[in-house]
Amino acid sequence: MTPWLRHAPADEPPYAYRRRSGERLFEAQVTWARAVVGAPTERCWVERRQAAQERDGPNIGRAILGGLLGGVIGHQIGGGSGRDLATPGGAVAGALLGGNSGRERRDQPARDVLRCTSQPSTEPSCWDVGYTFRGVQHQVQMSHEPGSTVSVNRAGDPRL
Repeated sequence: MTPWLRHAPADEPPYAYRRRSGERLFEAQVTWARAVVGAPTERCWVERRQAAQERDGPNIGRAILGGLLGGVIGHQIGGGSGRDLATPGGAVAGALLGGNSGRERRDQPARDVLRCTSQPSTEPSCWDVGYTFRGVQHQVQMSHEPGSTVSVNRAGDPRL
């Protein structure tokens, strides 16, 4: 694999940055280099979400109606002081029964949930490199970390 990632122009063959036979090479001073990290790695998995069990809340309207009916029925039972105890007892019992009537447990179906995490890349995928040759700034993209110099031809084009 070649260390140069920069693509040659369309009219040049893909080996344009290889040294030509008898070509004189020069060393150009690297002025800057910047690592270009790859895209983050994404890791995904499927989790089965547990079935939730929900209960409806108490029904206030039914609790009031149950309390009234329970109080009336409690008042009808017993006599004298027994009636005084049966009326509020019947009202409380009726309210509890009425408030809880119609409440059902609802099971939610289990479902699959897709979870993903993103891990930033720490390895450079390539290096943007700037160098100066004969007073002219050049830029190239390399597949490896550059040294302090880059080999170039007489025109300042990078060479392997």
